[in-house]
This record gives sequence, C-alpha cells and structure tokens, in this order.
Amino acid sequence: MNLEINNKVIFITGSSQGIGNGIAKVLLNEGCKVIISGRGAKSLNDENKKLNKIFPGKIISVEGDVNDKTVVNKVINKSIDKWGSIDGIVANAGAVRNVNDCEINKDDWDWFFKNNFSVACSAIQLLIPLLTKSKGSIVTIGSIAGLEDVGAPLPYASSKAALLAYTKSLSKRLAKNYIRVNMVSPGNIIFPGGNWEKKQILNPDRIEEMLNEKVPLKRFGAPEDIGNMVAFLLSPRASFITGSNFIIDGGQTNSLN
Repeated sequence: MNLEINNKVIFITGSSQGIGNGIAKVLLNEGCKVIISGRGAKSLNDENKKLNKIFPGKIISVEGDVNDKTVVNKVINKSIDKWGSIDGIVANAGAVRNVNDCEINKDDWDWFFKNNFSVACSAIQLLIPLLTKSKGSIVTIGSIAGLEDVGAPLPYASSKAALLAYTKSLSKRLAKNYIRVNMVSPGNIIFPGGNWEKKQILNPDRIEEMLNEKVPLKRFGAPEDIGNMVAFLLSPRASFITGSNFIIDGGQTNSLN
C-alpha cells in the first residue's frame, strides 16, 4: 500500500533510540523527512550520522528536553529553514523508573508526569499553528499500562492514562482545524539497551514464562511494529480516523480503548 507520505515532514520526540528510533526508520523508508530528538548528545549524534548515510538530506537532529519550549522552537526553526513546514508530530518521549508500590512521594509523581505527560503536551501545543497550516496529524505514544493494570509503577500508569484522555479530548478540539489526533499504545517492545532486553539477559526463563502466560502471540514486539501503525495514522489512508487508540501488544490486554 502506498501511504502517500513521501516528503512529509515529521517530528518524533525521544527518537535517538528505542521505539522512537524504530518509528523514525519506518517513516524514512516511506520517504518522509524526519526530525529526531533526544536528551543524550552522543546517542543522538551517532544516530544522526548513521541515518544520514542511508537517507541523505532527510534527517534533522535536535538535542534537548522538549519540555523546554526553546528546544521545540529550535525544531520548528530548523525544519522551516530547511523544508518549509512540519506535517506531523509523534509524541513518543517518555521515561520510567522504579518507585515504591504505594508510598510514592510527590517528587516521583511530578517526575513521571513531567516525563510522560507534559513532555507530550509541551511539544504538541507549540506545533498546533504549523499543523493547522499543513492540515497535519498528531500521534501520541501511550502504553497498555495506561489502560489496565499490568504491574507498571502507579505514576507511570496514571501519566499514560492522562495522556490518553488528553489525546481524545484534543482530537475533538482540533478537528475543526483538520488536524487528526490519535494514540498508539505499545505492549512489551524489546530493543537494544531497553528494559526488556536487560530483564531478558538477567532472567531469560522468567521472561519466556511471562510471554507464554500473558501474551497470546508469545513474543515481544519490535519498535518497527509501532512504527508501521504510526506511519499509517500519519497518512491520508487514515483520513477518517481521529480520537482513537490503537493497542499493539500481541493480544495481552483486555481493554477496548
């Protein structure tokens, strides 16, 4: 299927590695121009060089925390200077860390919401004027943890649930601007350096048991599995889809969101 997104300009937050990087590679293979971003200078620069060799002239990289509006404005300015527009944003950046099950302090709650909720809203809000001009599309990256209890830290699950509510509400408000807003909620996605790879190395038998018991397809997903759905949602092929959440988890959850 031709997605008709060749030369579309897409900004992906948190895309120097992991799921965001997988999304970037899928979009580049579809002919998109991509702005990648991340807070780690080395990993971002390494990925920028690697991708520019394969897709010359199709990559811009911007280092920094997209909670900071100066970073997002830098993305906007670099993209406009080079390509003249931004046609979509994939709000992928997120983070998780270990916390106590119930006795969670305010600093931890604030950290999770800053790094999983505000990080999406901050970038999206600044891009709405540009997306209005291009009649662009927004895709947020949620988690099955925001849909039902899968054992994730409470503040992480709560921040992803809040992001889903924001996505659905924003879709109604931006429909008049012809901007579509959707979410993709991944399940267990494995990639180099990620949490699941670390857990698999430490206890492969336990991880295999978990996959066999909880995931009907009995395997991990890959970042490109998320990228394929994102590419479709950004494309004209999804022109009648907005305010929806697409779960990609190998059948693990029971949610109908």
